[in-house]
Amino acid sequence: MWKQSFTSAPSASLYEKILSCEELDGVGGHILEPLVDALGATSAVFIQMFASPLGDRHFGAHSYVGHKPGSVGVYLDEFHRLDPVMRPAMDWLEDPRRPLPNMLTGSFKRILEQNSYYGSSFLQPFDVGHVVAFVLPMNTAFETQLACVGFHRRLDDPAFSAEQIGWFERLGPALRSVLYVLAAKEAITLSETIAMAAKEAGNDFGFLIFDEDLVIRNANARGMEDLGVGGPDVRGSSLLGEIKQRLLGCDRSKGGSVTFRTDAPKPVEVEIRNFRSTDGRLFHLVVTNGSGKLHAIDDACRKFGLTEREAEVVSRIAAGKCNASLSRELGISLRTGENHLRSIYRKVGVGSRTQLLSRLLQIH
Repeated sequence: MWKQSFTSAPSASLYEKILSCEELDGVGGHILEPLVDALGATSAVFIQMFASPLGDRHFGAHSYVGHKPGSVGVYLDEFHRLDPVMRPAMDWLEDPRRPLPNMLTGSFKRILEQNSYYGSSFLQPFDVGHVVAFVLPMNTAFETQLACVGFHRRLDDPAFSAEQIGWFERLGPALRSVLYVLAAKEAITLSETIAMAAKEAGNDFGFLIFDEDLVIRNANARGMEDLGVGGPDVRGSSLLGEIKQRLLGCDRSKGGSVTFRTDAPKPVEVEIRNFRSTDGRLFHLVVTNGSGKLHAIDDACRKFGLTEREAEVVSRIAAGKCNASLSRELGISLRTGENHLRSIYRKVGVGSRTQLLSRLLQIH
């Protein structure tokens, strides 16, 4: 039935096809499709799984080749927790000290007898009987994640043979190289976005990154504190809910940013930026700046008799903006911005930005 010879190494053309994959959206055409044909599989799936800053598991990019595309959504929503083949990988995400095999294989005939719910609700409707999969655990500079490519046969098909599994295992180094590069490219894009935000906002800022499903992919402690997430009542954060509502209510595909301020339960300035990773997937960077600091600076501006425009200049300085950036944001010329800054220095009695912020925050 299947003509692929599994006694020899995979062909050079197959390696070339796999190694030419340059983006996550290309996994289906460069990895899944050729290996479905080679292994005599009926379907295949790629899944990116990661541990969120809140301690739970989420899924990122995924793709599917086969006759049951609806199975992916159903699997990710509920049935991945019952999958005995993937369970070691998911356990590793919760405790990376555990050993994780690169190869996962399984036949579900016994599972159908032992777990009637998993069998009757997922395996039988989607005709999945046998699995061979490669799992790559990764700790990038951005997050801990797993990348998995799995190949399936129908319930009535013969299981993957030892020769076929061994042949597939030889592809491990190539798959490992490609999947790690794809994860690293994504991490670089997201890290560069955070670094740019840090440069603009100064040292006193928080951040969270949401993916296109509005799942928190990464965050620092300040951002989680400002938004009231990470504690036992994470689902009830009103500010987090407001941010998600704003994102759902706008055209998220467009670039640019939106800034707003909230005073409940404490003053927080929030900026939301939409951006895309190197392979075009949508992400959202949420930057929080200075809760208590913003409130203190506002009070100090009034104390020193600064005008409303001068207070706006000070708020940009506190956010780490240079003269050109703050002038552009306020819609004034660079010279006008510099004139405002000189007036502010005179009123507060300082001669530099550092002295200005120290005086306003009463840091001596």
